[in-house]
Amino acid sequence: MGFKHIGFNTTEHHEPKGVLSGKKDAMTLRNRYQTEIDNAHTALVNAVHYVESKSTELKSAYNFAQGLKKDVESHETERANLYESLGNLLNKETDFEKTMWKDTIKNQKVKNLTIKQKFKDSDIDEMKYNSMQEYLKQYPEYASKSSFKKILDNIEKKETEIREMKQKYNNSVSKYNFLHSDIEISIVKATHNLKSYKGLLQEGLDKLANTRYHKSIFFKFASEETKAKVTINTLNHRMDKFESVLDTIKKGLSKNEDKTFKEMEY
Repeated sequence: MGFKHIGFNTTEHHEPKGVLSGKKDAMTLRNRYQTEIDNAHTALVNAVHYVESKSTELKSAYNFAQGLKKDVESHETERANLYESLGNLLNKETDFEKTMWKDTIKNQKVKNLTIKQKFKDSDIDEMKYNSMQEYLKQYPEYASKSSFKKILDNIEKKETEIREMKQKYNNSVSKYNFLHSDIEISIVKATHNLKSYKGLLQEGLDKLANTRYHKSIFFKFASEETKAKVTINTLNHRMDKFESVLDTIKKGLSKNEDKTFKEMEY
């Protein structure tokens, strides 16, 4: 008696609902994870795009603040030149250096600078400016002269410009510092979204790989169209691109930690 081959019941095992083959359960599981993974992908893309836009805004804010800082320094140089001209005029027409400068140094040391071992250039400049102003208050007849008045008017105008420029600079610093803090928080959120996406994807792949249908011969010999119905699709997610963009921004922010600003007194 010869061996009789019993064929598979293809109708039973390939019915649309796939109850006996486990295909229905695999499809349900796949659809559940596909939805969650797509949502995680959308959240990540939005987070990375936000970080990207804020990174561009941060660079612009940095350059703007840097430009204002240079403007302040330029105005301060012009002010120093004006005070130098005033000092030269005072020395030419009065005994300013002999009387006021020595007294001012002495008073400043006693009142404010006794704890300092060395003077900074800014300290010396400030004392010079103050001493000139004090001298002219004591001798208003000099301040009323046209040669002095012209320089004093220019100094007053320059002082106003410096205060206004420092205020603009401080506003730009506040904006930059806010953006810097915001992008740091946004990077953390985007990194968390990336981790969630990867975790969900791996979990879904593992669970689908262990389903009865995926382990069966039905899946092995199924058409590509049928396999696609029980396989998670990440073809359009391009995660490597978004992960690379996020990593580049993180590295750039880390390198530029020294690019921080402090507000100026004015």
